[in-house]
Amino acid sequence: MKIMGKSVKKNERNIVITGLALAVLFVILGSFVFATSLETLDVQAEKLGVTSENIVPAPFPEYTFPGFENVWGGVLLGIGATLGIFGVTLVVANVLKKKTQSQLIK
Repeated sequence: MKIMGKSVKKNERNIVITGLALAVLFVILGSFVFATSLETLDVQAEKLGVTSENIVPAPFPEYTFPGFENVWGGVLLGIGATLGIFGVTLVVANVLKKKTQSQLIK
């Protein structure tokens, strides 16, 4: 099947690549622009006198890798998480697609 001279699969691939590029761009912008926000939840909690306790210890406290406690560690963690979520979503979509196709054949 062709749409405006391009195959559907190529068009879908371009959409996915564009979406991933935008997601990575938003991670980078978020790490540099919004990480320095003056009104984070911690600041607001201190103003209100709210205290907290961790029920379960965080695997990456303050969203950083051990040894990378700067903004680049946050960028790497954000990009890794974005690509990890994309990978899991892709696997689930492929499993569901195969399951649906096998049910249609029956």
